Amino acid sequence: MDNIQKTGLFLENPIEVIPSNHLDDIHELTIDILSKKGVLVHLEEARDILARQGARIDGKVVYFDEKLIMQSLESTPESFQMINRDGKPPLVFGKGQKQPVVCPGNGTMSIIEADGSKRPSTTLDFDNITKLCESSDIVDMVGSIPVEASDMPTKSRHLHLLRHLMRHSHKPLIGVATNFAESMESFNMLEMVYGNGFLKNNHVIAYSVNPTSPLGFDPLACQTLISYAKNNQVLFILPGPMAGLTGPLDMYGMLAVINAENLAGICLAQAVSPGTPVVYSSGAMTADMRWANTITAAPEGSLVGMAAMQLARYYHLPSRAMSGLSEAKQVDYQAGMETMQNYLGHAMAGVGVVNECLGVLDSIMSTSYEKWILDEELISRVNKMNTGLGVFDRKEIFNTINNVDHQGTYLLEKSVFENCHNIWKPNASLWQPYEVWQKKRQGILEKAGQICKERLASQKESLLEAGLDKELGAYIKNV
Repeated sequence: MDNIQKTGLFLENPIEVIPSNHLDDIHELTIDILSKKGVLVHLEEARDILARQGARIDGKVVYFDEKLIMQSLESTPESFQMINRDGKPPLVFGKGQKQPVVCPGNGTMSIIEADGSKRPSTTLDFDNITKLCESSDIVDMVGSIPVEASDMPTKSRHLHLLRHLMRHSHKPLIGVATNFAESMESFNMLEMVYGNGFLKNNHVIAYSVNPTSPLGFDPLACQTLISYAKNNQVLFILPGPMAGLTGPLDMYGMLAVINAENLAGICLAQAVSPGTPVVYSSGAMTADMRWANTITAAPEGSLVGMAAMQLARYYHLPSRAMSGLSEAKQVDYQAGMETMQNYLGHAMAGVGVVNECLGVLDSIMSTSYEKWILDEELISRVNKMNTGLGVFDRKEIFNTINNVDHQGTYLLEKSVFENCHNIWKPNASLWQPYEVWQKKRQGILEKAGQICKERLASQKESLLEAGLDKELGAYIKNV
């Protein structure tokens, strides 16, 4: 492909881990996989939709030729926007985006307390994490299930989750997997809040489609994908192959599986509704063959994610990666090391959207409130680095340097006064001199816990108008 997308996002030149002459090779390899091996699609309606677009069907296997793939890519938007409910500027994805769109984690089952103990997460934790997202200058979206609400009713659970998200945040939403009927119930409830017909011309909710690697799409994933595309909402196609288990133990092979699953999902979305916004995503993981378990924090997984960001630019698509994962079982040096590895690598590679990057521990099984606060700072640090050195003004710089005597001080210079408030500062890291710190001896986890409690205490109990909240409750009860 010619005219590979150049990004103005973050770095002038994002890190590239694939030699440019291999991009066409990977694309051609992916075409071979999709046209000769095919993709197992378990939903008959999805196969019928693809067949009408020219895909070849053999049983449940769908074969995609290059013409269909390129037509689908052509109709997929290079950029789009999502709406905030409080009237703040829309959230930009792709072209014109200034920094990564930050999403919370998804699906952790437990809370790890400050003392290292673990307990099942609850609806209160679900609400707390959503409130932290709403009060955050770093986080841009809320949902889908940042922590498992183990005590939430199972009947109409998808609607309870959606109501709780909208109670505690105005930010764009991430939904959960739903069948056709449940999806329509969700969209009906959204229009009760946003207004009848609002979704037709506005993007307010996204869904993360998880292919069943290798090269499969289960019925529920297809139903949710089709429903979101029909209703003009956003799709994150998120393959998560595990090298050595559900993907090749070869990083280029892993990348080929990720690329094939992304392109297959894009073809289905565009066959349903041309112009459906889709974000090219990667959830690459490895396996520890000693235990046959998933590893989310290996350097190889980060590298594959970085390569996927490069492929997204190749196809002129917004990109997304799971970028804050750690195998650590408590908030310690390992947790910080692995989280920074994942987030920094993806950010420097020009990632557009990040998730699983706040508070996540224990192979996406647990969340820590303290780490959630610390990860905000980690993301803020990297985002600051990605802004670069600022504006180069040769004349101004010379004047500033010329005004100060040899071996003098810049302390009283005008530019110092003007710029001192723009210098990045931590929210939790301890930067005070030792003598000052010694008086209180507060550790960083203690400080993070204090910040978390203060943030939660400052949030309103509900952001929904009381009558509307009651109306939503009645709708959920009657479906």
